[in-house]
Amino acid sequence: MAKRTKNPLNKRLPRELKGELGKYLVIFLFFVMSISLVSGFLVADNSLIASYHESFDKYNIEDGNFEFAESATDEALANIEKDGSVKVYPNFYKEEKTDDFESTFRVFAERKDIDKVCLLDGDMPEAEQDVAIDRLYAKNHELEIGDDFRVADTTLHITGIVALSDYSALFQNTSDMMFDNDKFGVGVMTDDGFDALRDNHIHYSYSWFYDDSPEDDAEAKDMAEDLMPILGQNGVLTNFLPEYLNQAIIFTGDDMGGDKSMIMAFLYIVVVILAFVFSITISNNITKEANVIGTLRASGYSRGEMVRHYIIMPMLVLLVAAIVGNILGYTLLEQVFADQYLGSYSLPTYEVLLNPEAFLLTTVIPLVLLFLINFVMLTLKMRISPLKFIRRDLTKRKKKKAFRLNTRIPIMRRFQLRVIFQNLPNHIMIFFGIFFANFRKH
Repeated sequence: MAKRTKNPLNKRLPRELKGELGKYLVIFLFFVMSISLVSGFLVADNSLIASYHESFDKYNIEDGNFEFAESATDEALANIEKDGSVKVYPNFYKEEKTDDFESTFRVFAERKDIDKVCLLDGDMPEAEQDVAIDRLYAKNHELEIGDDFRVADTTLHITGIVALSDYSALFQNTSDMMFDNDKFGVGVMTDDGFDALRDNHIHYSYSWFYDDSPEDDAEAKDMAEDLMPILGQNGVLTNFLPEYLNQAIIFTGDDMGGDKSMIMAFLYIVVVILAFVFSITISNNITKEANVIGTLRASGYSRGEMVRHYIIMPMLVLLVAAIVGNILGYTLLEQVFADQYLGSYSLPTYEVLLNPEAFLLTTVIPLVLLFLINFVMLTLKMRISPLKFIRRDLTKRKKKKAFRLNTRIPIMRRFQLRVIFQNLPNHIMIFFGIFFANFRKH
């Protein structure tokens, strides 16, 4: 037999697309919507998490902090550094109620060596009454650069909007169940400005770095337990908080990393459901074209050629949808998801990073899932003999007899039960669909 250069069924693809345009368009839009949402989330999540992790080195985030009842002497700090194998930095703060609105404001002096500040807009404080405040705190109280607000009978002038590297989540106390960036805010002043504020609620807080950083939380826990008694020997310890327990530092990273599994489950559930919709569509097309398929099979066309033909359209639809979805994800929806995180967390500046994992998760894996589901369906379908295709007898098994019910049951009730039993697989599918939809909401 001469080698075939073209498959006659390929000519039917444009007609099939035109005839089923509405159905394919709806599926295409569902794919685009799902992939763009997931792609935008993954790009934003990856970029923000990368910036979050880089901030530990970039801004010298502490390994922990402790607080004494009084300011420690130079001798006490030298003993702590020697015995505890740490480097200690004063990181005092004052905490006062605001006069103009209901909140607690925690202000720090200049930070040059540890827990550095990321300037987002404006300028760092220069004069005694200048202050730079957290971005979310400013947003929630409608404060802008150039505005004034009063704290402890002192007027502060806002010169900059910042993110404090050790307050990505605004927890006032690590024991709080949840942070509150409305009732609690942080900021920085010059050393002179900080000293000028009243000392009614000053906290003698110190931050430390280990000489040799711990490799994980387990080692950090052991090192913190060794450090704590050394601190107690050199002052009256009122607070002790290692970095791995500091919710203001770690909560953001834990939360952003935990959302990924949920949104990936959403994508793959959608892909599997739409793959089965494609299977039904393809099965209907095979039924309509049974005579043609039987003739081609009888003429020497293999099952593989038939399978390849009918799997082209679903794969093309998903491939184009994945391309469009990823473009939308990187351009429009990335900022939408980033804004969702930035609306809750005080993160430093970040750059949008190319994310190969997003392409793998939103394009390669869905294509593989779609291919496998439809390949299995088509392979089973094409096992029917060419003669049966020509006769349009596409059933491989004899029709089962109706489910026998007790004749004592009223006829209408028996009819209703038979309808339920005959459609039991559909009812089960609907049940699981509703279950997963509600599970995802929680």
